Order: sequence, then C-alpha cells, then structure tokens
Amino acid sequence: MKSTYFLLFSFLLFFSCERYSRDQIVESGELQDADEVLDYLNDIIERDKNNAQVYYKRAQVYLIIGDYRRAGIDVQKAVSLKSTDPDYYLLMSSIFDKRNNPAESIAAALQAEQRGLRNYELYRLMAVNYLKLNDAENAKKSIQRLLDFNRNGENLSLQADILLELKDTTAAINSYKLSIEQQSNLIKPYRSLFDIYRNKRNEAVAEQYVDAFLKHDDENDEFLIKKARLLISRQSYDSALTFLKEAEAMQSKDLEVLNTLGMTYYFLQQYDTSLLIAEKSWEIDSLFVDNTLLKARSLDKLGNYADAQEVYTNLVKSDSTLVIASEELDILNRKVAYLWRLKQQEQAFDSIRNSPPPAVERKEINN
Repeated sequence: MKSTYFLLFSFLLFFSCERYSRDQIVESGELQDADEVLDYLNDIIERDKNNAQVYYKRAQVYLIIGDYRRAGIDVQKAVSLKSTDPDYYLLMSSIFDKRNNPAESIAAALQAEQRGLRNYELYRLMAVNYLKLNDAENAKKSIQRLLDFNRNGENLSLQADILLELKDTTAAINSYKLSIEQQSNLIKPYRSLFDIYRNKRNEAVAEQYVDAFLKHDDENDEFLIKKARLLISRQSYDSALTFLKEAEAMQSKDLEVLNTLGMTYYFLQQYDTSLLIAEKSWEIDSLFVDNTLLKARSLDKLGNYADAQEVYTNLVKSDSTLVIASEELDILNRKVAYLWRLKQQEQAFDSIRNSPPPAVERKEINN
C-alpha cells in the first residue's frame, strides 16, 4: 500500500529511532510502503522489546492503514512502558474514536490533558466524543477551547452541532452560517440548515441552502434528491424528474430514493415505469411499505386489479394496523365489484340485443 503519509513517518522515525537505523533509507524519505515501514519497526522491536516510542510509532502506522485493533494493542504497550507521555494517551483517544468508543476516547483524552497536553487535536476529540455521548455541556467547554486554536469552518460547524444539542437553535444557525462563510464547500452546515428550516416548515429558506450547495457541487446526489423532493412537494414533477435523473436515482439501492423516483413517475401518470421501480425495490426489500403501496397503486392504475388486490391483501395481512392499505384495498374491492356488476349488466343487454325477436303468431279471421 503506497501512501505519501509514510514520508512523514520516515521523518519521524529518523529522529526517534536513528540509533537503530540500518542505513539512510529513513532519512532520505524512501521508506513509503506500509509493509516496509512495519517490517522496519518490527525489526527494531525484535532487538529492543522495551522501547515505548517504537510501539507508539507502529501504532500510528496501524492507525493510518485502518488496523485499529493492532493500533490499540501497540499504544497500550507503549503506555505500559512509559505512562507519563501525553502523546501516547492522545493516540489512544484517536484509536478509540475510530473504533466508535466515545467513553474510552474521552477517558484517554483526559489522561493526556492531566499530563499537560493542550492542543487542537485533544480538544477536537473531546468535543466530538462528548457530543456522541450527548454530554453537551462538556462538549461546549471543549469546543470553546478548540476554537481558541482555530475558528475554521469545520470547528464552527461542530460548535453548531453542540448548540443544537443544547436546544439553542438560534445560536446554532448563526454558527452554521459562520461556518459556511469560513469554508463554503463544507456539506455539513448546508445539510443541517436545510434540516432546521425544513423542520420549521420554512421550505423556501431550506431550498436556498440546497441551491447554494449545488452551486459548489452540482453533481452531489444527496442535494439533487433534496431538490427533487422540494419540487415534488410543489407538484413540479417534470422538474423533479430532471434532478432525479441527474442523481442517477434509477441506479440507487436506497429504498427511499427509489420511492421518490417511483412516485414521481406515478404522479406523471407513467404507471409502467412506476411499477418497474416498485418491483425493483421489492427485490431489495419486499417489506418496505411505501414501495409496496406504490406497486399496488401502479397495478391498479394499469387495470391489473387482481394483482393489485393480492399485493394489498398481503400487505394488510403482514400489518393489520396499516390503515391506508386497508382503506385503499376496500376502495379497490368496491371498484372491482362495481365493474363486475356493470359487466354483468352489459352482458345482459348484449344478450337481449343479440337475441332474435319472438315469432309473431297470426290469427285466422273467420268470415
């Protein structure tokens, strides 16, 4: 696995492990392959199993290549050999963060702080993981320290997330807006502002943030679909379909996206296509109610009443509390019954029309 990240490791290793250097390969920056770096560190460890710094460096390599289990083992070994180094605890916090263990990540970060560490990465980890634990007060303290180091867009967006957790929506909105001013290409603040205003039922403002982000990335599927859904809510189905096609929604495996596409074709009265999409969704998950309803409705519109009745009936059997399916099945049953009676009447009239008239009997007149 080649990566320029290992140039940095080469530099660090040269200064931390130079007494073990076999040649000038580390100093020259030629040690770029992950396996090569690990082989080099393994060789050092074989000759000196009590060097905490080498275990720490190997943990860093494992962290970069995504082997968090081995990274955790090595950093624990480093700590056991030298428990006073705050950088070891900071690395441990990063590993726990990657393993989605926020409580352990915070515990390690606090150990680093107790040993005198005060830096950007420490308070970023604390803010992120306190937020994961819904501890908004401690997250707020951490983000304030983080912003002292750098008020960039990502940190301001993180601050806004914390403010939302604290139910301070107004302050959160301001922080998200500041985030966009700092880094206008970040997706997170646009997404959050869209959600906030959509929840407030202010779709006009929500749409402004969709349009603003699409100016930065007009091929972003998530925001193309958001735009399409806003257009659907205004019954602008043709325009919505344009955005859904740009997002290549037909190739999506996301059931919600497929339902949005299928309903758009349904509203455009293209029932063959809406049925095709519903059946595609059915193959992915036959229990997804919205697309099952779309399948039944499309079959109904196409006049395939028996198939539509079967889909509705199975849906009601699987969930008797699904009122909309029961109601639509009842309407369909009444329609089918009416059509059947109408057909019987037509057949009766046809029989009368096509039957020969009865013969006229002539009576003889006696003079």
